[in-house]
Amino acid sequence: MRRAVRLAFLSLSAIVLPGCGFGGKGVTPIRTPFNKGVYHYSRGRFDEAIAEFRLALDEDASDHRARFNLAGALEARARGLAERGDRAAAEALLAEAETQYRRILEARPDDLRASVNLAAREFERGDRDGAMERLRALAEKHRDSALPRAALAAHLLREARDAPGRRDLLELARKALESALKSDPASVEANMLLGDACALLGESGRARAAYAKALDRDPSDIATLLALGRLEEAGGDRAAAVSSYRRALAIDPDHPGAHAALSRLLEAEGDLEGAVYHLWRARDLDPAAGRASRVESRRRLLDLYGRLAEEERKDLGR
Repeated sequence: MRRAVRLAFLSLSAIVLPGCGFGGKGVTPIRTPFNKGVYHYSRGRFDEAIAEFRLALDEDASDHRARFNLAGALEARARGLAERGDRAAAEALLAEAETQYRRILEARPDDLRASVNLAAREFERGDRDGAMERLRALAEKHRDSALPRAALAAHLLREARDAPGRRDLLELARKALESALKSDPASVEANMLLGDACALLGESGRARAAYAKALDRDPSDIATLLALGRLEEAGGDRAAAVSSYRRALAIDPDHPGAHAALSRLLEAEGDLEGAVYHLWRARDLDPAAGRASRVESRRRLLDLYGRLAEEERKDLGR
């Protein structure tokens, strides 16, 4: 995955997460299909979650919560398949997810999150104009919500990532986010994305301030902690970056991205044993990683083990 300090594709996932209505990995599985689906989703078991949400809809086809979460689980499973190279299967799941969002909107035309998620699907399959038109209409209709403007900005930031030098896209994203924050100054998503935009514009001070506001609202927001870590790392403050990554792991000890980032920094600092440990954890915790990623991590591990062995030989020779 490409990165430049912190990019919008991470923020998009923060906006487009399924609305399970329960917390993270401490979910208690109440014995109904819906709640079992939420539990499986929270554990990353997307096939099981999809099966349970389908059962919930078999019991009550009007259960929009189950339909919304089914769509989210389908998207999550599709991401894993795409990373493994199974594009055809991933596209089939994404097409079904889009269908589920459209069915929600048929029954509930004002469902804001379903509309935002549908725009994300339209954007992903290449209908940029349709997605942008939908989000602009939502922003106009829901002036008191930061969400549609934040989603619009996330798409603009993704386009800026794919077209380096397009400062105009970054400025448009920042303008949308500043408007969003007038509606909801405490919005975690909008502040996090504003940090992304400012970081990409080279305004590290403003980026840091935006990330701090997001963390004031939600100190446990891992995406923002990782963004802050990348910003600090890009600015040369390794100690601060390590602290941010460790904070993320204190919240979620099984976050592969945080382990991978920490491994990279510890290697740069000469802590080869720590780098090996966190790299192994990242590999073990990310079974959906593509072949190229796993080959690269294996190459790094072999290199680290070789350097550790050389250090041991030097110690023994003293």
